[in-house]
Amino acid sequence: MFLLCRQSLDYLASGAISDGPLSSSAASGASPFIPYGGNSALVLSLFLLGYVAGPFIAAPLSEAYGRRPVFIWGGLAFLIFTGACAGAQSLTSLLALRFFSGFFGSVPTTNSGAVCGDVWNARDRGTAMAFYSVATFAGPALGPTIGSFASIQWNWRACFIILTIVQAVTFLLTVFACRETYAPVILSRLAAELRTELGDERLVSRLELEERASRGTPRAERLQRELVRIFRTPFVMLFTESIVSCITAFISLVYGLVYLTFEVYPLVFAEVHDLQPGYSSLPFLSTLIGAIISVPVTLYFQQLYVREMKLKGGHNPEMRLPPAQFGGILTVISFLWLGWSGYKPSTPWIVPALAGVPQGIASVCIFRALQTYMIDAYERNAASAIAANVVVRSIAGAIFPIFAQPMFKKLGIQWACTLLAGLMLLLVPVPFIFDRYGPRIRRNSRFAPGR
Repeated sequence: MFLLCRQSLDYLASGAISDGPLSSSAASGASPFIPYGGNSALVLSLFLLGYVAGPFIAAPLSEAYGRRPVFIWGGLAFLIFTGACAGAQSLTSLLALRFFSGFFGSVPTTNSGAVCGDVWNARDRGTAMAFYSVATFAGPALGPTIGSFASIQWNWRACFIILTIVQAVTFLLTVFACRETYAPVILSRLAAELRTELGDERLVSRLELEERASRGTPRAERLQRELVRIFRTPFVMLFTESIVSCITAFISLVYGLVYLTFEVYPLVFAEVHDLQPGYSSLPFLSTLIGAIISVPVTLYFQQLYVREMKLKGGHNPEMRLPPAQFGGILTVISFLWLGWSGYKPSTPWIVPALAGVPQGIASVCIFRALQTYMIDAYERNAASAIAANVVVRSIAGAIFPIFAQPMFKKLGIQWACTLLAGLMLLLVPVPFIFDRYGPRIRRNSRFAPGR
């Protein structure tokens, strides 16, 4: 029964985490049909800029007050602002609403990985993270097709209406099915119930002891300290923890490349290969196919991980890294494939479209491996580490689409893709380096638990 509850939380969190990426990319498919001079890069980038600010608030609050209230209130605000986008009467109002939609849409993206860390042990966490990883990249892959065909069939507002319906279903499931998973908050509630039932005021949790220790401090000063503690941890980890900073750079490049394709695919398939509106968004589905194929791939790596655990008689976070090593190399291959098969009109369009399959596999493998690695490495501080990661990768996702088309038109599709493959090649060694030196780095960390 407990296993069923944990799996239900997985599916629920995976559904919640897919809503944000789906909303981000679906608007790029609808933006050519917006009559306000809508720029697809801006409509996409403003949403992702909201992702930058949201995690620095959502993650620390979830560590202070629990996952469930942050999920619920963030999900409600996300639903409201997405619905408001359907009624926007100007480009300015639409862009503002997109920013706040992204701000609150970042809540499940930040907290879902932490939920996985809360409810699964180290052995089973990799399998659970496969669902989160697929959800993260399935949304962006499916979104442009939904946005494009909804706009063609009805109008651009229909895209946001569909997104609102999807988010409403997820929100209702969250309200009625989501349970608190953060241990310190659960223990505080249990201690309060026992005090009421037994009348013993000595029964307190660790979190309550920390709160009581600060009661002698003036209220204003205590509030200030609490806010500083809550909001600075992701920043501190980003700039002082080499694991967080390097892995964030790695994931951010992969994430930026995913969102860059929202501007590049129309260039390749609409302009070079002359596919009609709607149909030019179909190549995005190859990334979705890759994300689906990645499930058995990641489960294979999970079997290798379990086997290594048995051989070594224990677990260390670096055992999570092989999928990221594989995925980095596969990302380089996918962009060389796209560039050198996509720039010629004489090449059948299906050939460059299939380059999305290895990109989808690689993206999920990288995300799953490195996200799980940070959860294992930082445990209680995992939400703050993930928040730092979400912020930087969202900046990359917001910036890459803006310069994508100018760069590709100036360099040419083949050389622009070669440049991006070269950048990825520079970061391919990162998981190999941490595989060797990670334990030593973690021993010197003040955020990672002792190993």
